[in-house]
Amino acid sequence: MKKILIVIENLMIGGGAEKIASILGTHLNKKGYKVYYLTFYDFEPKYYFEGEYYSLNEKIDNSILSKFKKLFVRAKKISEFCKQKDVDVVISFMETANFPAILSKILFNNKSKIITTIHTNPEVYILKKNNPYIFFIKTLYPFSDLIITVSNEAKDILIKKYNLKINQKIKVLYNGYDISEYIEKSNEPLEEKYKKLFNNSFVFINVGRLMEPKGQWFLVRSFKKVVEKYPNAKLIILGEGKLKEKLQELINKLNLQNNVYLLGRQKNPYKFLKHSDCFVFSSLWEGFPNTIIEALSLNLPIISTDCKTGPREILCPELNIDDKVNYPYYGKYSILTKHFPKVFIWESLDKKPLIEEEKMLADLMIKMIEDEGLRKKYSNGLERAKDFDTEKIIKEWEKVIKM
Repeated sequence: MKKILIVIENLMIGGGAEKIASILGTHLNKKGYKVYYLTFYDFEPKYYFEGEYYSLNEKIDNSILSKFKKLFVRAKKISEFCKQKDVDVVISFMETANFPAILSKILFNNKSKIITTIHTNPEVYILKKNNPYIFFIKTLYPFSDLIITVSNEAKDILIKKYNLKINQKIKVLYNGYDISEYIEKSNEPLEEKYKKLFNNSFVFINVGRLMEPKGQWFLVRSFKKVVEKYPNAKLIILGEGKLKEKLQELINKLNLQNNVYLLGRQKNPYKFLKHSDCFVFSSLWEGFPNTIIEALSLNLPIISTDCKTGPREILCPELNIDDKVNYPYYGKYSILTKHFPKVFIWESLDKKPLIEEEKMLADLMIKMIEDEGLRKKYSNGLERAKDFDTEKIIKEWEKVIKM
């Protein structure tokens, strides 16, 4: 059976690509493949995985010189590892691993098949002037043996925005998810300290790192309008990140301390999802949002921004990625709301009134509270989630590996 090396920056709990890497490796290992993991940083806690684990144990240093040096050191280490273990296929996750994986082939004669995977919206790099990732994507990706994007829209961006004339090398493979595991874990009881949050309240929930791409400050500001009409409504946000302090300050400014709760990273988010009434997805951009699949698995009604890339493909398969729609759009599995601009708004509403997109989201949340029929209509997500079940996706991965 073939030997497979999964290369990723780390496997720490909290990241979407990290979770998918651990799931993919574990299922390939169960299928009889010899699976290795090579990380650059050895962070804890890690997602559960099966296979042999190795780490370069790098120290964090974000200086430009250090990043440039690491690129080549990592490439050499990957090549050496592949030769030592006689690796057949390298599967790298995200640009920080993709670039050195490809360079291991170009500069250090790595004979392994290189499969690079893209888990974010590649357009975000173009929006930042002089981002070096633009150069590396255009220059290195054509040397990859295969490029996997997790959405059709991401593939479209690579071809049109990066002008990569390698259509035959780019394949769309959706992330795989352990749907039955999510359902099983959702049945675990909530701790006593959390149970009271769900008593006599309509509870909205958001799950994601507290970082710019997730847009939670717009969600908090929007929720102020919801609370003005429904004082008992609550919003729970699960996740950690560098914006936690700023988000808490905003919650305090808006006097939402008794309505909005930042509960940090939870080992089992599914039991929180199960007890909530509506999942609200507020991202500014994505790759393929895992949390939407998790919410669908538990038949939770969903309101989602129509950001690039992923939400539309998952929630509204009746739409093409470039279809023009009027917002809010009531799709097959979710309501799509207009995506937010890429700006920070930390002011209270008296200093900075709600923008159009925030008002729309607030009105949709209010409508979800008031309209039982609407909630029932969007409580059928498991039907869609099964399309992304791991067993189905792993079969597609096996075809790719054997190519």
